Amino acid sequence: MAGSTRGGDAWRHLRVLDQIAARNGGVRATGTPGFEASARYAAQVLTAAGYRVHQQQVPYTDYRVDAESATVTAPAARQVRALVMRWSPVTPPGGLDAHLVVPRATTGDTAGCSAADYDGLPVAGSIVLVQRGSCGYTAQQRVAAGLGARAMLIYLSTPSPNNIYRLHAFNPQAFTIPVASVTQAQAEQLAQEAAQHQVRLRLDLRGHEVAGVTTNLFAETRGGSDDRTVMAGAHLDSVTEAPGINDNAAAAAALMATALRLAPHQDKVRHKVRFALWGAEELIDIGSNYYVRNLPPAERAKIALYLNFELIAAPNGVRFVLDGDASEQPPGTPPGPAGSQVVEKVFKDYFDRAGLPYESHDLRAVGSDHEPFMAAGIPVGGLNGGVLGVKTAAQAARFGGTAGQLYDPCYHQPCDTISNLDRRALDENVPAIAWAVGRFALDVSDLPAGGAQEQRP
Repeated sequence: MAGSTRGGDAWRHLRVLDQIAARNGGVRATGTPGFEASARYAAQVLTAAGYRVHQQQVPYTDYRVDAESATVTAPAARQVRALVMRWSPVTPPGGLDAHLVVPRATTGDTAGCSAADYDGLPVAGSIVLVQRGSCGYTAQQRVAAGLGARAMLIYLSTPSPNNIYRLHAFNPQAFTIPVASVTQAQAEQLAQEAAQHQVRLRLDLRGHEVAGVTTNLFAETRGGSDDRTVMAGAHLDSVTEAPGINDNAAAAAALMATALRLAPHQDKVRHKVRFALWGAEELIDIGSNYYVRNLPPAERAKIALYLNFELIAAPNGVRFVLDGDASEQPPGTPPGPAGSQVVEKVFKDYFDRAGLPYESHDLRAVGSDHEPFMAAGIPVGGLNGGVLGVKTAAQAARFGGTAGQLYDPCYHQPCDTISNLDRRALDENVPAIAWAVGRFALDVSDLPAGGAQEQRP
């Protein structure tokens, strides 16, 4: 299949998904018409190819933003763009007005991680501005709130200082003050002003919980034994701030292209292949978690492996192969479920034969839809083009691109359109995906029998 599946086969699906985003406010997020149109298109394509297509309805809880404004009121009035952190507390009705405090510079990226960073500063009653630190923004918020801050603004330091990223309170109970993100460029300007005179801000940060139902879409081969089912998946949704064409329409389109090439042979495969396009990944793997959690144990044990694909056409990317045995990760990194090293080797052998560079990537370094399968003890593997990392000089020498820049400067940004994609990366990665799917459709004898029965403690 690798010889007959090309990046161009995925490109035609990407053009449609890009057009869907453009017609629907530039987003394809869970709960939006853009996502629903994307799922309908994929279902039509896969049904027409002769697959057994079914949809799983997935309940979810989301955070809907009601207001997110930040206004400098002194010394000179101006607006600052702010994005509410999902699930953080809200400001009072009408917002809050307070002076700005910036922690004193510390070594590395630890500013705001310790109360000592604020020694002598009037934190009580303030709005604190911090760079996302190595201790994590949950800890930074806890420190600021403990000193009496009323709210926190946070920014990510990247080579794209005008980017802004909506953050997620993974443990809402740990947050006691409102939090929002701003761009690095805005943050640096605010910090410079605060070093010269008092800066006052008015924040209106509000949202509420909403319930909804999204869709997981599955397409299965007609043939093949289902006692060692091969699964390959990618999420279909975008974030609410972006069209999501590299993240993650590119991978979804690659799977559609693979499925169409496999379609004429689907009655002849030895093992059933189940393609999955997940909903609500951007709400933290809701679709895939729901699927794995609701599988009867006997059905879960029939899954021989799960392949996951993310951001495979990043414009400044690196070809990361998920490291199943953790052999190239820091000491103490746990390996994946038994059999994951086999999946890793299949990809690496393919790229070695093709003369294409790659790097190993910790299975846990980037959260995605392989995680619930991994937690269930199912062998996992796949490819990732890089998320918020910065390309090193060594990587630029091996993969091309620009050192010192993000792997994808448009990650979670409005510019993640079809023009953001690297066609060469797509051309190289789509055949690899097709190869791996085809290989395991014919042979899983080197994987442990029983799938999830091999679960690690």
